[in-house]
Amino acid sequence: MKIGIVTFHNVYNYGGMLQAFALCHFLQETYSACYCIDYRQDALTKKYRHRLWDKEKSVKQNTKHFIAYYLLRKNYEKEKKFNAFLSRHIPQTKAVSSLEAFQDVTKDFDILISGSDQLWNPQFTGGQLDPVYFLETNTKVRKYAYASSAGARIFNPSEIRQIQQYLQGYHSVAVREDFLKQQLLPVRRDVEVVLDPTLLLDSVKWLSLRQHIGGLPPRFVLLYTFDNDAKTIAIAKRVSQQLRIPIVSLFRVKTKLEIEYTRDNLGPQEFLDLLDKCSFVVTNSFHGTAFSINFQKDFFSVYKTSNPHRVLNLVGQLGLSERVLKSSEELPEPSGWKIDYAEPMQALHVQRTKAKEFLTF
Repeated sequence: MKIGIVTFHNVYNYGGMLQAFALCHFLQETYSACYCIDYRQDALTKKYRHRLWDKEKSVKQNTKHFIAYYLLRKNYEKEKKFNAFLSRHIPQTKAVSSLEAFQDVTKDFDILISGSDQLWNPQFTGGQLDPVYFLETNTKVRKYAYASSAGARIFNPSEIRQIQQYLQGYHSVAVREDFLKQQLLPVRRDVEVVLDPTLLLDSVKWLSLRQHIGGLPPRFVLLYTFDNDAKTIAIAKRVSQQLRIPIVSLFRVKTKLEIEYTRDNLGPQEFLDLLDKCSFVVTNSFHGTAFSINFQKDFFSVYKTSNPHRVLNLVGQLGLSERVLKSSEELPEPSGWKIDYAEPMQALHVQRTKAKEFLTF
């Protein structure tokens, strides 16, 4: 059986690349032949590409990019590590950049899967729904959606009509958040909600991939915010002060608060090592929350007003809703910071079993 996945796999984002690996690896273990369709979506390609001069950018934007990437080498090492992980660990088809090329490269596949990540969110696909991410083919291949997401997008009537047409050809549809399921129910009654692919694999499997990094303190708070969120930084500082251990930030943040260590050039495998070694996680990232749970870390996840549904859905499933904070004022007493993972892990096992049943073809 030859299976193809369409997702955001070629992005410089820990959650994005690792969710693609997780789903592909799980299906390889079960069915042998699984590939990520190397779809170079136009909007995503423009977001991540590097050019000495990009005619679609202003003089100021081009100048800033030239200085940051070509002179200061910002993100250069990190992206090189991401590219190495992608080529080594995620089997891919030849690159395609159009619907016609996608249809051609997938004509001999038995099953196609759309998901995971926000591939149904027009915000990331040039302002409109992309038919490739809805598996528009001219063959009789069986189509599934696994943990597909649209983030916090509220579809307009025109988009709902498009989606209804797209989903008619699907054998089964599973999404990542109940928020999306509720929008789809008027056009598809059998929509399920399943785990993000990163949670299909346990921590033992993830840590078998890790690459060790040095220069870290023996105990530390991991700060994981890629959007420089002030609330997340403030909560991390409060936790750091209370536990009397330093902060290690996964991204370079702008703040007046002292951040003792920054590790902003790590690849996906080093990220796994950093997460394993930390004592506490403070994050406003969905995948930061998901990996914290999978690694059974004490954590706080900071409520993200622009897109709260995915985190709230996950912690709600696992009985960890109290770990979501909206501000540092909501921090409980330190005596309540330790997480008893017995029941959450039992609930995660139930959700894993459900997800694996959905992926039984």
